[in-house]
Amino acid sequence: MMKFGTQIPRLTGVVRAGTRVATAALTFVATLGASQPALSQPGWTPNKPIRLVVPYAPGGGTDVLARLVVSGIGNNLGQAIVVENRPGANGVIGANVVYGSPADGYTLLFAAADFISVAPHIHKKVVQFQPNGFRPVAPVAKMGFVLASRPDADTKTVQDVVAKAKKGSLSYGHWGPGSMAQMGMELLKSKAQIDNMLEVPFGGAAPVMTAVMGGQVDYAFIPTPLAVANKTKLRLYALSSPERFPSIKDVPTLTESGYAIDADTWFGILAPPNTPQAVVDAIQAQVARATSQPEFRARMADMGYTPITIDPKKFGEFVQAENQRWGAAVKAARIRVEE
Repeated sequence: MMKFGTQIPRLTGVVRAGTRVATAALTFVATLGASQPALSQPGWTPNKPIRLVVPYAPGGGTDVLARLVVSGIGNNLGQAIVVENRPGANGVIGANVVYGSPADGYTLLFAAADFISVAPHIHKKVVQFQPNGFRPVAPVAKMGFVLASRPDADTKTVQDVVAKAKKGSLSYGHWGPGSMAQMGMELLKSKAQIDNMLEVPFGGAAPVMTAVMGGQVDYAFIPTPLAVANKTKLRLYALSSPERFPSIKDVPTLTESGYAIDADTWFGILAPPNTPQAVVDAIQAQVARATSQPEFRARMADMGYTPITIDPKKFGEFVQAENQRWGAAVKAARIRVEE
């Protein structure tokens, strides 16, 4: 059970690596957006800019991915889409804002599994939305995580990590209750029948990586983009994704290692409840067009993301299935937070 209120160390040092990834991605965004022609969109044409709420701070992986999508759409809806960062409560604050906004197409949410599929099962007082109440608009991408330690760790494989965890207490880092770093480790603990590991919460993925590199925690599930950017500074054991990732193709999946786990997080665009279908169709078409471009997909792969290859019309079914899946995982792990 999470001991809520554990002191969060103030750590820095990996931000520079993340900044390099963000800077390169934003350079690509500017290049991609500069060449987009304006096209008319039948069915619904906005008469003012649309705001896309990203519930995280600027410059992070989610923010960069959202801006990549916005640049790919360009002015094809007849109006600009403007990113608005509303960080807080691991994404919940921004989601609350969008859920309570008018259902007119002018406020959208760049959503992630952390605060849509997981948080409602944990932060029952903070969450002010129904996870299946949003109007699903368009899928964008999935992101995996990599079990990692410092390079000089005395474990070489996932099996070594499991064996060591069963013999004594090990520590792992995550960035808050219900974060995918915590959920990935809880799933592994369940599959491997590990009874106890000391969990240490931090303020974000970058501080967790710093703690792993510095030996302040033994292990952590690191987002694939950060793992790819820092692969020479970490020991990478296995991915939480169903398939290997091209940029680190020598790293096996947890399933290949004997522990069938899928702990990917998803990203997509949601709208307030009761948003008209014409609005959903218009935005969905432009997101699908942008994310299907070869250069867009190549850039996502370089950043550590994988496109969600489902029919956009079935995105709602996908989100509901993910909400149910992660709700069951939270219940099985008995993750609770005193609010």
